[in-house]
Amino acid sequence: MMLRCLHLFLTFFVVTSPVQAAQRELTIFSDGRLVEIETTVNKGLAELALPAPIRDGTLRVKALGGGSIGRVELIPFRLSDKLQKELDGLQEQKNRQEDRLKALETREGIFEAAAKSQSSKAPRKTKTNPDPLASVRQGTDFAIAQLEAVFTARRRSEQELKRITARIAQLHKNSGGGPTVRAEVTPGTTRVRVAAVLSDNGWRPRYELRLTGNGSATAVLIQLAEVDGLLTGFSARVAPASLTAGPPEQTYPLLPGPATRLATWQLPIEHERVTAGPLPSFTVTLKNTATGPLPGGLVAVYSQDEYLGTVTLPATVANAVLPITNRP
Repeated sequence: MMLRCLHLFLTFFVVTSPVQAAQRELTIFSDGRLVEIETTVNKGLAELALPAPIRDGTLRVKALGGGSIGRVELIPFRLSDKLQKELDGLQEQKNRQEDRLKALETREGIFEAAAKSQSSKAPRKTKTNPDPLASVRQGTDFAIAQLEAVFTARRRSEQELKRITARIAQLHKNSGGGPTVRAEVTPGTTRVRVAAVLSDNGWRPRYELRLTGNGSATAVLIQLAEVDGLLTGFSARVAPASLTAGPPEQTYPLLPGPATRLATWQLPIEHERVTAGPLPSFTVTLKNTATGPLPGGLVAVYSQDEYLGTVTLPATVANAVLPITNRP
């Protein structure tokens, strides 16, 4: 009897778990990020919050397995009352600090002019002013003391403004400010896929150039993708193409660390001159025999497994000459 109950429980778990689970995927292109979320909706209404703001005109909603989509609404993200109240307070503090900096700038100008005026006065001894030099020094010292007070106040205001600005940015970042997708679906229980392009950027190209020396006719050029600010809870992958190229032919799982390898080429060397000394220098001219253009980015140069520096690799079309130079 106990074995039968266990069998029924496992059967129920296997059947129902995939229906309820939501698949959340992030594909990072060179010029943007595509989110795709699949989930099961009940009672004919899908309501799904996206993780971040999206680009206009990129939302897609599809019913899977023969269902159909009716009316679709995109509800703008709304901050909680508590968070909005904190942001409003911080914005007011920021405005006050900005006003204070403007007033301090005016005050600084006044006391700078006063200090110059005092120091340029021609001392003249009179009955009411028997020691004119002392009077000039006293006036100058007063103006300079006021300037020092202004500089101190300005530094404190700038530090406070920096702190407030950072706090506002952090709150916006943590708020997860994406819109909510609401769609009518038939039949009532249907698997739905929602896709949209986020408003932030994609991956940044970075390269490694590895020279073997010893008269080699080729060099190894490795293309890497640098990615910042990943979304939690998403399975991430990198597409070595742009959004305009359409669905990618191949993607690569996003690896731990700051960069993911996308491609490796053996490129012909047309010219090579490397000096690995106290002042390393290199001049390398390659032929871009890759299948397509190479976007510009930073390239780290290695010669016989020794790092020699990082320079900018210019964007290069296919079959064009690719110069990489560093001369200290």
